[in-house]
Amino acid sequence: MSTTPFRLLSAAVLTAGLAFAVPAPASAAGGPCAVGTWKLTKYTMKSHIEEVTAKAKGGEGTRLTITKKSASYDFSRAKKVVTKGVVEGDPYTVTDVFKKKLTFKSSLTGKKKTGSLSLKPKTATGGATISSFLGGQSTGTAKLAKIYRAGLDDRFIPTFGQYTCTSKTLKLVLEADGPRTTIASVHYYKRA
Repeated sequence: MSTTPFRLLSAAVLTAGLAFAVPAPASAAGGPCAVGTWKLTKYTMKSHIEEVTAKAKGGEGTRLTITKKSASYDFSRAKKVVTKGVVEGDPYTVTDVFKKKLTFKSSLTGKKKTGSLSLKPKTATGGATISSFLGGQSTGTAKLAKIYRAGLDDRFIPTFGQYTCTSKTLKLVLEADGPRTTIASVHYYKRA
């Protein structure tokens, strides 16, 4: 697992608990348009955790396949994800390279064009890895399924997100707030 300050603080704060904006469960009658295979076209993330601020982008080409009971990520064509930020006044750049595939059992709630996607971290399977570089220097490679089953996660693969979709596009948003903590990540997909 990467040992960058951003990741360590993210893990500590997230395990301490954040307030997620969770809509009330509703029937998925008629089938949500989120079901299908999607290709990531844009990803942005902004966070402020204690004394750490961060902005991230990248990952285009990642494929996400959603069914009513599972969500699978295919990183075989994914671009790198770059996070830039500041830790107690010191700037840093982290580059993450995702490879292979990752699958979760999941649930969809809401209406046809809006709702939420929830991943079940303990069900994570697959050979996907994340290799991280801090300022160009490797901080290691980790197996994503193992990370999620251990209760940690990565903002690029949120365990919960609110979606809006059409027949051709999907927008997945995570917003979380806690004591001295805010995180907002947005994934834009097009139908693959």
